[in-house]
Amino acid sequence: MKLYLVRHGAYRSDYTSERGPGLSSRGEEQADAVGRFLRAQRAAPEVLITSGYLRAQETATHILAQLNITLDPVESHDFSPSGDPDTMRAIIESLAAKEILVVGHMTSIGELAHALHFQAPPYFDTCTVMAFEFDGQKWKFLWFNDCGRSVL
Repeated sequence: MKLYLVRHGAYRSDYTSERGPGLSSRGEEQADAVGRFLRAQRAAPEVLITSGYLRAQETATHILAQLNITLDPVESHDFSPSGDPDTMRAIIESLAAKEILVVGHMTSIGELAHALHFQAPPYFDTCTVMAFEFDGQKWKFLWFNDCGRSVL
């Protein structure tokens, strides 16, 4: 199983929705950059998990558009900013998918990444993407790319 963890893009400062703010124009560009990068990596996620917050959902929508993939997101509060890494890991490992895309938040995604493999950074900028591979026993950290930095 291959896993892609992405932190949402830069977001607007207005909180007009109970699901938090949506992406800013910079965040949209960042999310598109992640999608283009994942397309170059030949990523083909079969499952999409988001926190349910607007900024995570909009980031996922932009990524999938660049991948030319349509997926219905699985919204889970377990992947919210205060999500528990052990719970997130258990959910991911229970899925029967070859590739999974998770779009979430710095704190929970960082803690999950570090829990999967000690070399993964626990904190990172908006629209950073990391890849892992699970062999059924343990997780291998594959790569890290700060796609968000390429958008100024």
